[in-house]
Amino acid sequence: MSKIASLHAQETTIEVEYPDIDGFVVSLVYLNRDDLTKIRNRSLTYKFNKRTRQREEEVDNDKFLEEYTKRAIKGWQGLYVKYLPQLLPIDMSNANPEEEISYNETEALELIKNSTVFEG
Repeated sequence: MSKIASLHAQETTIEVEYPDIDGFVVSLVYLNRDDLTKIRNRSLTYKFNKRTRQREEEVDNDKFLEEYTKRAIKGWQGLYVKYLPQLLPIDMSNANPEEEISYNETEALELIKNSTVFEG
């Protein structure tokens, strides 16, 4: 067995403070190539190409984002409504800026799908 293989961790989770939002900490899991391949494969759809008369695979982007978000983001803390305008366009007129947005898979997916700065 190689030295690297013997030291490789099964799952690594890190806490990352999001830049420009004090106190917003996201728990992320490192995804290796095998993990990403599994996510991609679960996101494939197959379509028949009439021109080539061949079956072609295509990645369903929504399914990929859903699977990726479920696997890569384990949680967060310190995300308040007042910070949302830094992440995506929102209507603050009826919102309580001091309300904390608790982590759940639905909120994480909503943020990933609608925020170009959060996914990067």
